[in-house]
Amino acid sequence: MSKKTNNAPDKKTADETPTGRAFVIETDTALLHGITHSVTPLLALFKENGLELTPWQFIQRVVGTTPERFVDQAFAGAKPALSETMRSTVLAVLQQNAGRLVDEVGMIVNELTPRNVKTVLVSALPDIRLKEMLGDGLKDQAQVVQVVRSHCFVYRADMWQAVCARVKAHPRLSVAVVGSAISCRSALGAGLHAVAAYDPIMEGNDFSGADYVSAKVDKKLVMEGLRRLRLA
Repeated sequence: MSKKTNNAPDKKTADETPTGRAFVIETDTALLHGITHSVTPLLALFKENGLELTPWQFIQRVVGTTPERFVDQAFAGAKPALSETMRSTVLAVLQQNAGRLVDEVGMIVNELTPRNVKTVLVSALPDIRLKEMLGDGLKDQAQVVQVVRSHCFVYRADMWQAVCARVKAHPRLSVAVVGSAISCRSALGAGLHAVAAYDPIMEGNDFSGADYVSAKVDKKLVMEGLRRLRLA
């Protein structure tokens, strides 16, 4: 007599499957234009250390790799401490430009909250600092996730998945707002929809696969993302 097989899904596993919706926003690039604003101070830093790069070479050699790997290759392992100087320089640039967040995040929250979609700001900035920048009116309406990244300005697929899991959102029910083509590809690879508000210096990137591409985060970009979720 054959043993009856139970094909029903494990209840615990089914219950833990995230069903939330979210906009996961690459704050440092899509909102703060961190790549564009970091070019001048980082090129100056490199020049002080004997290396001259053009902005295009900066994009090719720095964006998307780790500071440690870039420094090791560019300086033949002679200046290992320079990678931490790169990181601190980028964080200072992001903080200087964070004042622009309030209006854009306020607009996003106003569109997403009534539709039960979470606003998630992902940044290399400390979450406490980012909440201070948002102020009392927004800090409790947007979820802030600090990602201590190994790569400059770029989110990899595992990061997008980890953030979705942390905020209990399903990747297929979420939209990544990206600032570079590399991040766009990784978000799509992680299963999210993607809309792009490119960091100005990344304007020439190939954003194939993105559902919408814009020079800024505005209401039209948000609505295009919501359409992917069948909410607009």
